[in-house]
Amino acid sequence: MPPADRINLTEVEGVKVVRFHDRQLFDERTVREVAEQIAVSLPNDGSRIKMVLDFSDVSLISSTLLSKLILLQRRVDASHGKMRLCELSPVLQQVFRTSNLDRLFGIDRDLRSALEVLQLV
Repeated sequence: MPPADRINLTEVEGVKVVRFHDRQLFDERTVREVAEQIAVSLPNDGSRIKMVLDFSDVSLISSTLLSKLILLQRRVDASHGKMRLCELSPVLQQVFRTSNLDRLFGIDRDLRSALEVLQLV
């Protein structure tokens, strides 16, 4: 049985927008499937990646997901692209602040703000 769709991927003016289907990105299988589905959506030809991860429906994330996000950020950086996170709940904002990952990731209040930032690069 193939894995369930864990993300919804759209494109807005050349920016990939990822929205998560699961409220909790916590268990190992879900995190692995999310990471794989994002990875296969990215170009392998060396072209620049512009992406927004929309966490509007997510209430809980694991440290494993955080490590996958760090790897994804490295891949985006290697493409000379940009990635933004948006719609983080107060709980998720605290997770990123506590782990100092708010310094690594660009975090915006909402999708519109994230897209505006990416249109400038």
